[in-house]
Amino acid sequence: NNARDEKFAKLLSKNEDDLVTFVADVNKLYQDKLDKPAPFITFVICGMQSAGKSTIMERFMNAPVNIVQEGTGTRCPLDTTCIHVSNLSLPTCELSGKELDNSPLTGLTIEEAFVAITQHNRALAKEDTFSCESLKLVYRANNVQNMCFVDTPGIISNKGAGQDNRDAIKKILRDTMKKPRSKLCVLIEPKEFSTNAIIDFCDETFESTSNGKDWKSDAIVIMTKYDKNLDDSRTTNKANKFFSEYHELGIFPYVSITPTLDREDLEPDQLFLERKKLLEDATAHEQEKFQGWISAHAKFRELDPDNPKLSPEITSRIGFPAAKNKMREVMLLDTAARLPEVLRSIREELSKCRNEKEMLEGKREYRNPDFLKRKVGDMLQLACKRIGNYLDGDLEAAVKFPESLMDLDDELDREDESEWADRTLGTVASLEDEERWRDLIHTLIERKEGLPNYVYAEKKFIGGKQFQRAKELMKAAMLESFPNVTEMKDYVASGAGYLQGGLQRENWERATLSIVKTTSKTAMHPGINFFIKHAGAIFRNLFQVALQDISALPDTKHLFDICPGMESFVTNKFDDMVWALMENAAATTHLAIEPYYSCLDPNIPNFRPPENDTDDECEEIDLNESIVSKLTSMFRKKMDDAMTKQLLRERGRERASEKRKFLAEKRAAMINEEETDEIIISALEYLLSLHEFIETILNFQTNYCLYNAFKEQLESFSRVVSDSDWAEMLPHDDSLDSMIEELDDKIDGLKGSLDSVNKMQMKF
Repeated sequence: NNARDEKFAKLLSKNEDDLVTFVADVNKLYQDKLDKPAPFITFVICGMQSAGKSTIMERFMNAPVNIVQEGTGTRCPLDTTCIHVSNLSLPTCELSGKELDNSPLTGLTIEEAFVAITQHNRALAKEDTFSCESLKLVYRANNVQNMCFVDTPGIISNKGAGQDNRDAIKKILRDTMKKPRSKLCVLIEPKEFSTNAIIDFCDETFESTSNGKDWKSDAIVIMTKYDKNLDDSRTTNKANKFFSEYHELGIFPYVSITPTLDREDLEPDQLFLERKKLLEDATAHEQEKFQGWISAHAKFRELDPDNPKLSPEITSRIGFPAAKNKMREVMLLDTAARLPEVLRSIREELSKCRNEKEMLEGKREYRNPDFLKRKVGDMLQLACKRIGNYLDGDLEAAVKFPESLMDLDDELDREDESEWADRTLGTVASLEDEERWRDLIHTLIERKEGLPNYVYAEKKFIGGKQFQRAKELMKAAMLESFPNVTEMKDYVASGAGYLQGGLQRENWERATLSIVKTTSKTAMHPGINFFIKHAGAIFRNLFQVALQDISALPDTKHLFDICPGMESFVTNKFDDMVWALMENAAATTHLAIEPYYSCLDPNIPNFRPPENDTDDECEEIDLNESIVSKLTSMFRKKMDDAMTKQLLRERGRERASEKRKFLAEKRAAMINEEETDEIIISALEYLLSLHEFIETILNFQTNYCLYNAFKEQLESFSRVVSDSDWAEMLPHDDSLDSMIEELDDKIDGLKGSLDSVNKMQMKF
């Protein structure tokens, strides 16, 4: 496309009529459809107050548009775009501006635009102020060439008289000249170079123009009101000398004469008519003046043949048409050079408008609650399916999202930073208990030995392996969290009490049970809460990974673009679901383990109390033969249902008949030191077996109430969210239809410009 555009620009630059027509179409497109400044060159006119800036601009337009009255003048920039329309019988105007009442004003005649501009300038003059806010005028006529101008307020030459507007004008000019398509047009008075105040002003204002050149060599300079200097330069010697100072410094001004009114303090409509007539006579008036000047030079040369000819640098720049042709030439050359860039811009704008239209049409479609509900449901089903894959094992996701893999430190930071860390989970363990558990884990990580190897703290995981590691962490931390039971020695006697049930006997069993209860509560319940919060943080992170995983899909991306708050909404719903799951898991898990430390049972698995008091054996039961060996033997004999039941009956009789010693039967009347040690040792042995047994219970419990329950919740999550009030979720926007229509209008205009390019390319 770039090479093709360059070729098209070269061909079009050789066909001026086609070029100007295309420029007019593009300018109109930018102004009318895109609401942007015209993309081709803009001439920024600056000069001293009453230097004739507005008159020069009006001569380009062949119509009066700006106020030219002593004491009023141009009080704000007038940004004017001229568009040539060959079949337009009467000129039309559009006027807009931030400070203009009822803006924009469309379908105005040139007279109406003139009145509106005049009234605005007079209002500013009445307040004795200048404004940096531009009025924007779009002028269409059949007798105007395509150009853009900015007429700026005149600079006051005498700082002591009136308001000093130099800083304001400097800001206006600098801001305008920052645009890459700006071209400076400086109007100077017919004075000696050294006394021409506008030169000093431009030196102060512009270090360089937009293309990096010195303003003197890059600007177009027009010396207006030259009729005031005709007598002083009536000989070619004087004329050449007058201009030589400018030429030596790189300034080659065009000279212009424009007739002026005898009086300007007229009402706007009358002033318009008088200025219109003046502009109609301007070219003839100027030709007459300059012809008389040149004829006078010829007569002087007849009297003095040594009098040199007028410098070609002057003769080639006499009259407003010469300046106008130069500006037209600059405009055409700039247009040809800028065409490829403009064409690229048009294509980019077309793509942007199409994308925006697609998004707006999607928004309009999503205004239907049923449609939105269905789309969100589909998205959540897909996200939950991805989470299920992560939990079951998903190597592809680990490779695709390496930044989502976490080591143990990452997971603990997420848990610690979540709002759940400071939220009470059930009533069994307090936040202070959980915080002590966190401190314990950090101590384990920081100490020399660290965590057991099987926790894999430094490995980066995603999905189910994270949950498994969290459980191993809980088990390892529970072992470390058990209090030192020997420190309870001083309290054992108090735990034994006195005369329970009227029996005068030391109750070692009650003391042992108190030790078991106290240590189990302290060690287990805060750890369960922490583990559940740890798992919840893992689940929450998996949801974010899943959203990221599906965000590149067109439907998901479209949904999030159209409904910016949707991601936050579904995330909050997911968090609510996970928290409810955590509360239920905490309640059931705490309740599940509490019975096991609420009473003592010497027959718990793996507990080996001291040898039995008697060696008596139950008849018909071989205590030396294990249940496993019996099962193996019977399996080899092809065990049937009856044999299985017989084996279970035997095992039941065996356990019921088995005699075990737990605590010594012989006890002192008042518990002593030796007996206290025996209770402590028995309690410790029992706790170790109980902990191993409860660990197994916790494994099953958390798998069922947390891990598998989470998977089940994932299956129903999309249905739960679908029950939301989607009508409330939809942003109220009645402007979608009008915005789409406006985009259709822009797209038609942009396509029309590109179609014109294609037709001209075929023509060439």
